Amino acid sequence: MTRRRLRALAIAGGIALALGVGPRARAGVPAGAQYAGSMLCTACHKGTHPQQVSGWAASAHAHAIWKAGEGGEGVRIVADFSKSPPFAQDKASYVLGVGRRQQAFLDANLSVLPGRWTVKDKAWGPQGVVDARSDCLGCHTTGYDPAAATWKELGVGCEMCHGPGSTHAGSADKKATIVNLTGLDPAHQAMVCGQCHSKGTSKDGKYTFPAGFRPGDELDQFFTLSTDSATWTQNAQYNQLLLGGGKHLAAGVVCTTCHDPHGTSQWLLRGPINDLCLKCHQGKLTGAQHGEQVLKTVTCSACHMPGGSHVFVVKKATS
Repeated sequence: MTRRRLRALAIAGGIALALGVGPRARAGVPAGAQYAGSMLCTACHKGTHPQQVSGWAASAHAHAIWKAGEGGEGVRIVADFSKSPPFAQDKASYVLGVGRRQQAFLDANLSVLPGRWTVKDKAWGPQGVVDARSDCLGCHTTGYDPAAATWKELGVGCEMCHGPGSTHAGSADKKATIVNLTGLDPAHQAMVCGQCHSKGTSKDGKYTFPAGFRPGDELDQFFTLSTDSATWTQNAQYNQLLLGGGKHLAAGVVCTTCHDPHGTSQWLLRGPINDLCLKCHQGKLTGAQHGEQVLKTVTCSACHMPGGSHVFVVKKATS
């Protein structure tokens, strides 16, 4: 095991102790709880948490995968099949993504089709043909059973982050039967997002997602993170956050500090980038590059998150 890997495990497993908070395994989710689907959740919570419900319903999370032709209001295929597509449109049974950056497609046998539409370039690009049952569906559906290749619902539903809710709806003790992320220590909060926003393999090496993981669990028991930064392409934020040093996580800064999983803004940000950064870094900045006029035109992420990386590059300040 590499020194870097040992360091990552120490951060993931020991952050809670460093913050004086004990880790919680499957906090609030009874062992026998089953996935019930987001419709059950929204039936009650559209009255108690209307903004969260409406925000989630309109989000890219809710439409991480959808049946071609059944995307719902505002959800559509953005790929242009008139521009020499690598396959016929009628072969696409499922669509991956709402098309903010790109869209890929699955056929009726749940195989990824050989072509990806890139929105920025308005062109088709290469897409590896893989079996979505072992490579995609664990993160694009909710309540996925990889052995049977079945799911409770398409898309990232409520239970992907809050745990299976079959016992929650009828329980007198609501808090004891569901996961509220604010009740988890920072390390375990980040693991909930990290179950999908990461690169690695399941412990048995069969899947590119942590098969069997539920919110509140120890992610390391279900998933082996890739330590090779060359593999940290799309959706490797957790690898970057943890293996890139873990300073933000150690300080209690987690994914939801900056991102609202129920939001609809670009990148689900809770506010302007510089405002989010300056909540913690105000008064700590030195050098002309952090001058007031500069920060009016340049975002912190332009220098410290090149390419959207969550390693958070730190450069020595100069006067």
